[in-house]
Amino acid sequence: MLIDFGDDELTAGRPHPMIDQSLRLDRFAVEAADPDTAVILLDVVLGHGAHPDPAAELAPLIQAASPPVVVSLIGTAADPQGLQSQAAVLQGAGAHVFASNAQAARFAGGLVAR
Repeated sequence: MLIDFGDDELTAGRPHPMIDQSLRLDRFAVEAADPDTAVILLDVVLGHGAHPDPAAELAPLIQAASPPVVVSLIGTAADPQGLQSQAAVLQGAGAHVFASNAQAARFAGGLVAR
C-alpha cells in the first residue's frame, strides 16, 4: 500500500504534512504496528514554511517501529531546520536516510524484494 499524505484528498481543509505531521504520525504508528508492513518510506521536506523540527516528532516512532524506515530527506544546509542535524536525528533513531526520493525508493524496493 502506498499513501501520499500530500494528496489533495488528504490535505483538503488542513495543512500539508510538511507543515503539520499529525495525520502522518498517526498513520505511521498504525502501519508500523502492522506485521504485514514490509517497509515505511517517508519524504521529509525542510525549508522555510515547513515544520520547524520534523525529525524530533518522527524519531520516537522510528525507534519503536518494527519494519525498517527509509527517509528521503529533502533540503539544503541553509534550511532553518538544519539538514545535517535532521539527518543525524533520523539516522540515530534507526532510519535509512537518503538525499533523494529516487535513492530512497530504490533502497526501500530492495528491502521489500528480500
